Amino acid sequence: MRIIIITIFLVTTAFGFFLKYLTYSRRNAPLPENVKDVFDESTYQKNQAYKMEKLKFSIISGIIGMLISLSILLFNVHNLLFNFISGFSNNIYLTGLFIFIVPLLAVNIIYQIISIYDTFVIEARFGFNKSTVATFIIDFVKMLIISLIIGGGLLSLFIFLHNLLDDWVFLAFFFVLIAFRFFMAFISPLLIRIIYKLTPLQDSELKEKIENLAKNTGYKLKGIYMVDASKRSTKMNAFASGFGKTKTIGLFDTLLEKMTHDEIIGILAHEIGHAKKRHVLKSIPFNFLTFAIMAAAAFFIVTMPEVSAAFGFSQVNTVFGIYVLFIMLSPVSLILQIPSNAISRKHEYEADAYEKEQAGKDAAVSALKKLYKEDLGNLTPHPFVVMMQHSHPPLSQRVAALDA
Repeated sequence: MRIIIITIFLVTTAFGFFLKYLTYSRRNAPLPENVKDVFDESTYQKNQAYKMEKLKFSIISGIIGMLISLSILLFNVHNLLFNFISGFSNNIYLTGLFIFIVPLLAVNIIYQIISIYDTFVIEARFGFNKSTVATFIIDFVKMLIISLIIGGGLLSLFIFLHNLLDDWVFLAFFFVLIAFRFFMAFISPLLIRIIYKLTPLQDSELKEKIENLAKNTGYKLKGIYMVDASKRSTKMNAFASGFGKTKTIGLFDTLLEKMTHDEIIGILAHEIGHAKKRHVLKSIPFNFLTFAIMAAAAFFIVTMPEVSAAFGFSQVNTVFGIYVLFIMLSPVSLILQIPSNAISRKHEYEADAYEKEQAGKDAAVSALKKLYKEDLGNLTPHPFVVMMQHSHPPLSQRVAALDA
C-alpha cells in the first residue's frame, strides 16, 4: 500500500511537470491573427520573457514542493507528530488537528518564503509588484488564519460526526460539502474585505452607468466599491459576488486607471452575465458528482487499516486517512478537471455573449485585449494544457466568438 500511494503521488506530480513542458514547447508559437494587435514587438518580447520566467519559477517551486511532500510520506511525519502530541494529550480533536495542520502549515510557510522571489523579483522586474514587505506578510497571515479557521473547522466537524455516526459520516459529509459550497459563495464579499480595503466608488459618472447596467439587467446591488489592489500589484480585475442582499461589485483601482468607462461596463456585464445565466447553479450537478466520488472513495480509503499501517500507525487514523485520500484521488481529480474546465469555458463564452449584448462587441473585445496586454497574458497556450487546466478559453477563441 505504501508503494502504491507514493507511486500515485509521483505519477501525478510528473504529469504536472509534463504540462509545464507543453507550455514551454509553445514559447515561440505564432500569434493568432485576431490578437496580433495586442502586443507591439517590444511588449511581445517582454511577454515572452515573463512567461518563461514564471514557468521556470513554477518548475523550481514545484520540485521543492514535490521533495517536501515526498519527505513527509517517506519519513512517516504524520505518525511522528501523532506520537509526539499523544505524549501530551489524547484528545481526538487536538491530536487530529495537530497531525493534519502542522505539515500543511510548514509547507505553506516554505512556499511563502519561496514566493518572495516571485513577488519581489520576477513580478517587480516586469513592473507588476507594488506590495511592500509589510503588506506581503500581513496578507499571508490573514490568509493563513482564514485557512486555519475554515480547514480546522471542517476537520473538527468531521471528527465530531465520525464519533457520532461512525462510517455514516461519509454520507453526512457529502451534504456538509454541498452546504459549505453555498456558504463560501455567500460570505465571499466578507472574505474579500478581510484582504482588501473597499471604498465606495467616487466616480459619479461611472457609478451612474453601473447602476443603469444593474437596473437594465435586473441585478440588485448592495454597493459598488473600489478595491485597493494597487497596493499589491498593477494587474487588473473586477468582481460581482455574493447572493441576495450581499451582492457587491468591486473594481480594482488599477482597472479604473487603465480602462475606459465603456470597457469597465463591458467587464461588469460579463460578471453579471455569470449571475444572470445562473452559472453557479448550473455547476451544482457536477459539484454533486465530485463530492459523491470523494465521499465514496473516503469510505474505502480513510478507514482502511492498511493505509495507516503503511505509514507507521498501529491502528486506523482517520485524519491521516483524509490526507492520503487526496493523494489517491489526485488521478481522478485530473480526469474530472477536463469536464469541469470545459463547463467553465462554456460559461465564459456565455458571459462574453451577454457582455456583447449589454455593452457592444467593440467594448467587449477591447476590454479583453487590454486585460491581456496589461497583465502580459499568454496568447498561445497549448491546447492540451487548456483542456486540463484552463477555466477560461484562450483570448483568440473568445475574440473569434465575439466576432461571430
